[in-house]
This record gives sequence, structure tokens and C-alpha cells, in this order.
Amino acid sequence: MRLNDHPPKADIAAPFPPQALAVADRLRAQFPDAAVSLGPAAGDFSTPADFWAAGGAGVEAGLGYQDFFGAGMTDRIRAAHLIAFYSRQLSVVLGAFHLGAGLQAEIAGIRFEDWTRLHRGAEVAGKRYHFRLQPATAERQGADGAGAFERGFIAHLAPVIAVLRKRAGLSSGAQWRLAADSLAGAFLEIGRALGDEAGGMAAALAIVKRPGSRLYSDELCYEQVSALDPASGEQLSRQYRIRCGCCLYFRTEGGSFCDTCVLLGQEDRRARLAAHLMQNGGA
Repeated sequence: MRLNDHPPKADIAAPFPPQALAVADRLRAQFPDAAVSLGPAAGDFSTPADFWAAGGAGVEAGLGYQDFFGAGMTDRIRAAHLIAFYSRQLSVVLGAFHLGAGLQAEIAGIRFEDWTRLHRGAEVAGKRYHFRLQPATAERQGADGAGAFERGFIAHLAPVIAVLRKRAGLSSGAQWRLAADSLAGAFLEIGRALGDEAGGMAAALAIVKRPGSRLYSDELCYEQVSALDPASGEQLSRQYRIRCGCCLYFRTEGGSFCDTCVLLGQEDRRARLAAHLMQNGGA
């Protein structure tokens, strides 16, 4: 067990059904970059409102951390990376409860903490968000699953996006597109981990293709990419999330387009993803 991986003892008293504890354990094992605890916010957690208050430590620490991923970032690029980074971890945690147990949860507290991960056999220091969850209201638990998840996700992110728009100048529309990308990517990962990739994609599309939603996008989709492994002759195939937003990484010093960037032409994107598929042996 590595640094930061110890499950909090308070989880055993959390007012969640037993299957929620199993989901939390699975999250720690399969998605350790997004930390989760259950129960009311403890003293070392901040409420979402306090954490994301304008000018607060949560906003500035999050923006500053994005320099870890690229050189020459402007505040707009930092904001794009931050909303993608944060909404991906939020989607993984809330999505695991939604897809893995049919439960809706709400964020009671947030902490931005040091985290050590293994990368190619070496420990690498970084940071992650640690979410403390409480059960959603009975009304949300009994509502339509996709609609309930969408409403809770949007309600949590709306003040975050408003603060980043004012602080860094990145438009709300650009941020909502990045949040939708993160949700769709996280649901694909969760579905894959649960052995139901198709179910994860269908659940995401039920949210991001809902007309009138702030997360709605025409461009966001999934695409199956196939390639022939030149070493083994094996036919490789994998589903990829094709983005509708841009993280602006190509505007950093030495930056380039991501392989699933919305700004790439379809053939260029497919060639890049096929190369990625072959390089990673289909994984």
C-alpha cells in the first residue's frame, strides 16, 4: 500500500447502504488519483462553497498546480486544465456510485492533498482532490438516474465555473465543454473497470446529449478505433472518447494537440489513435 492509500476509519459509520462502502473500496483500488471518504465533512475538509470561494486557497492552489503539466501557461490555459482536471476526478467519484451502485451522492467536503503515485516503477509526487461524500437527498435518490446525476453534477460545478471565468477569463461555455468531456471520459473508464463499457458510454450519452443541458454537445462522442499490431498480427480495437472542448495545451511552450482534440481533422485523429493503440498493445 502506497502513501495516501489508507481508507479513512470514519467510513464505517457513514450513513450509506453497504454497497456504497464496496464502491468506495473499489474506487481506492482502481482510481487512486481521485480520493474518496464517506460521511460529514471532517475538520480538515472545506465545504465546496468555502473551498471554491473567489480568491480562496482552493482556487489559487488549483490554478498554480496546472504549471506542473506544461510551461508558459496563461491564466486562461490554467483554468482550462483545472476545470478538466477537477471535473474528471469529480466524475470518477460521483460516477462510480451512479454506475456501480445506482446511488446519487453529494460533496460534503473537499481537500487538495499531496499524493504519491507509481509511474513506470518510480514514485512521482503530485496532488489530487479528496472528496468527502454524503448521500444525496431522498428526492434525488428516487429520481430518474441520468437526470438526477446531471442536476447534481451541474449544481456542484456551476459556482466553480463562475469563479474561474471571473478569475481567469475563460468562458463558461468553454468550461462546460471540458466538463462534459471529463464526464464522458470518466464514465468510459468506469464502465471498462466494471466490465460494462457499453453501459458506461450509454449512461454518459444520456447526460451529455440531453437537449437544453449545459453539458450538451453535438461533437462529443465515442469512436471505436481498430489497428493491426505489426508485431503479432493481432487485430486491436478500443473505444475512445472524442472531445468537444479544448484544454488549450497546444498554446503552451512546446505544446501540441491532444490525440482526441476537437481541433484535429477526423483522419489525423484516427491515425493518432491507431498509433496510440498499437504502441500500447490495445490497452
